Amino acid sequence: MNKKIKKGCGCLLGVGLLLAIAGAITMHVLKPKWHDEYGERFTDIAYGSREHNTYDLYLPHDAASKDSLALMLFIHGGSWLGGDKKDHHRDCYNWVQKGYATATINYSLLSEEETPFFTMLDEIEACIRHIKGFAEEKGVHISQMSIGGTSAGGHLAMMFAYAHQHPLPIKFEAIRVGPADFRILFPSDENAKQKPEDVRNFVYGCTGEHTDITSLTPEQADSIKLLVSPVHYISDSTALPAIFAYGEKDGIVKPGHYHALQALYDSLGKPYDLIVFPNSGHPLMGDKDCSQRYDSTLADYCKKYFGY
Repeated sequence: MNKKIKKGCGCLLGVGLLLAIAGAITMHVLKPKWHDEYGERFTDIAYGSREHNTYDLYLPHDAASKDSLALMLFIHGGSWLGGDKKDHHRDCYNWVQKGYATATINYSLLSEEETPFFTMLDEIEACIRHIKGFAEEKGVHISQMSIGGTSAGGHLAMMFAYAHQHPLPIKFEAIRVGPADFRILFPSDENAKQKPEDVRNFVYGCTGEHTDITSLTPEQADSIKLLVSPVHYISDSTALPAIFAYGEKDGIVKPGHYHALQALYDSLGKPYDLIVFPNSGHPLMGDKDCSQRYDSTLADYCKKYFGY
């Protein structure tokens, strides 16, 4: 086992292993191949100085002839401990053929030194700025974007959409099995089962601060979890049009997450589509009709919110 993971992220390790296994199964089944007729690709572009600060960018063949393009950014999962940008290559290959710029990002992980969740959000911002500048150098103007992700990547996409500065206007978000409320992901009755070092490192991941946890009350623990819970930041001014996809049989990111999102969006009267996969767990592989509906809904959102 990786010593950094063992040392720093015990609170997430159990969930992380399950998510990593689910992601590996999905990638094994769905590993895509690139063909040059899809568009133009640029891989492993560095947007920062840290190990995982890279992205892959795909541009349509006629990108430079367009007045402007929309970017679809995909963020990988892996419980913030692993995963890789290649996990979203299929999405990138698929949507670049439809005329959109697409990109998939690597970001620093909780298992690395000094990497709280908010560092990941800063890296997503830096990546978007770099993509925009890199495309301009190629004669391509990107003027708007969507943000999406799977599992931990879905969580980061929501956090970025609701609680962070946007270098480009984000027209909508597309979230697959993203944790929306850490109080549900890590319930309070599980706190006492964790080692103090694991809890301390988890708190650092949420706050970026080294905190004395010896007197941490359940209420204080929940307030810390809320700091990195997308539901905490959804408001009338932040709620973007959204596609949410969740598995009814998901034992990791349980239905309570989509219930919370649904309740908030309904109360605010904001547009969203919820696609529940009734026979699927975390990988969303048990409902072909729902997968087709998700792709169709995403195509509709692109046309409606990008304008093409």
